[in-house]
Amino acid sequence: MIKISSCAHKGTFDLLDKYCEQLIDTAFGRADGAPEEVRKAADTINRDGIHEMLKLETPNLHEIGLDRVIAFGHTWSPMHELVPETPLRHGHAISIDMAYSTTLAHTRGMVSGKEYHRLLKLFSRAGLSIDHPQYDEDILDKGTKAILRTRDGKLRLAVPNPLGNCVFINDVSHDELVKALRQHKEVVKSYPREGAGIEAFVDASDTGYTEGNEEAAQELAQAAKEAGSLNGGSNSSHVNGGIIMNGHANEEKVKNGLVNGTKGLTNGTSGLTNGAKA
Repeated sequence: MIKISSCAHKGTFDLLDKYCEQLIDTAFGRADGAPEEVRKAADTINRDGIHEMLKLETPNLHEIGLDRVIAFGHTWSPMHELVPETPLRHGHAISIDMAYSTTLAHTRGMVSGKEYHRLLKLFSRAGLSIDHPQYDEDILDKGTKAILRTRDGKLRLAVPNPLGNCVFINDVSHDELVKALRQHKEVVKSYPREGAGIEAFVDASDTGYTEGNEEAAQELAQAAKEAGSLNGGSNSSHVNGGIIMNGHANEEKVKNGLVNGTKGLTNGTSGLTNGAKA
């Protein structure tokens, strides 16, 4: 919703900005006791967001046109998803891409300082990532080269200009991209968690293997807790939300395939299947 509204529908963006935390806390106004004002805002956001998406994509169902507003956040995000040993969730990878792309737009004067920080703050308030440590100049270069191949040799970088409208950037040099990345890194240091997202990494819940299998889920959580204790806490064992992300130092504690090698529970399903059935 942030993606579509920030590049195509300012009114929806304004509602997201106004009610962000309340929308999250009340399941978009559907939780018991949710204020009617929040429910109405959620309905408007959903209706207008879906309508805008249809207007943008219906004329281009075969994706023949490569200048796509909804590609905002989809330039370097594939690299963000796959570079960390524990993959980033898709939404967090896109929010990093959007945040960096908006930094670039800001350096060109397309987005004012007020609008720029308003967008970054909304991502942060929603718990979304706006940076990660492995996003460096090498990843930037690899991501740029990869997307040029899929966009017929042009960058076609969708950015807000200004907030609520979209333009596509093609005339950007490697040096300008690098300069913008360095500036982005400095800016996000002042944000909560230094730009890191909340629950940003893939875990067993993303596969669905824990659904309807509380016993397996509890065993996963216990294994993660023990691994975190033995390996010096969540930073060293990369425990997130009660699920092991990386590491195999505590494999003897985890049975029936709950942890499968150094990839833990994240990449592929083989490490999870046996544990979920256990």
